[in-house]
Amino acid sequence: MLQKRKSLNLIFTTCLGLLINVSGTIFLPPDQQKMEAQRALQVRTDQWLKVEQVSGNVTYRNLYNYANRPARVGDRLQAASDEISTGANSSAVLSVDTGVGSIYVTENTTIQIRSFRVASDNGRITNLFVPRGKARLQIRKFTNRGSQLNIQTPAGISGVRGTKYVVRVKPNGNMLLTTFQGSVATSAQNQTKIVNGGFQNLTVVGKPPSNAVPIRNDASLNYVINKKTSGSGRSIVLSGYTDPFNTVKVDGLEQSLDSSGRFSLQLPATSNLKVKITVETSLGKVQIYEIPIL
Repeated sequence: MLQKRKSLNLIFTTCLGLLINVSGTIFLPPDQQKMEAQRALQVRTDQWLKVEQVSGNVTYRNLYNYANRPARVGDRLQAASDEISTGANSSAVLSVDTGVGSIYVTENTTIQIRSFRVASDNGRITNLFVPRGKARLQIRKFTNRGSQLNIQTPAGISGVRGTKYVVRVKPNGNMLLTTFQGSVATSAQNQTKIVNGGFQNLTVVGKPPSNAVPIRNDASLNYVINKKTSGSGRSIVLSGYTDPFNTVKVDGLEQSLDSSGRFSLQLPATSNLKVKITVETSLGKVQIYEIPIL
């Protein structure tokens, strides 16, 4: 019996969607690893996010079942690493298992399940990860004190117990949080800032969250064009700045803004060029700039 137990001395567990060999000595063939991963998925909680609406190119991914297909209404994200990704001009709406609210996923956004937990008072704790894009949350107040809905980004974590707010992850990983109602806690680098309704704040990767400031609706843009000629040819650099909470796209490509709202882009060295810059505020105001490069 002892020998039989030793032959089964291989334990697999999952952590953030990865199959981990914790014995340190024995490795299964790939096919058997896949079978073990699928068997581990049989144990799930009754917590989930459900796809309620799909528009355009939306992809559903499930690591354990090796699914990677177009999302469908009724799909459930209910295990660590399950995710929804939207493409350009696409969107999705997700509902939370307890019916506490909805998550509106905009274009070019990924939302992934990080973990589900149950609090000591039977409250539901939902931990999500948004590596890129923008999501708008409309969550009512939880009835259980221990219930939480947390969104982690490359820059930090936002936690909410009932509110309306938007979280945006910029191309450089920085997180912008805008609260319309209620309050949201943003945490990073062992510091936490509360963002109440009508305010917003910025969390830069590797730094603590900024203090909350009132929501602005200013889509103005300032820019400078620098042209240089050298032995290797011509170069054109477009530098601009706007409110750091705005979204800036140059010819449809979103730009990374620093904490002051500045960006810089090297353009093709053509003799006659015009670029289209779109600036959108947190409140949805859009201003389009057609800039000639001569």
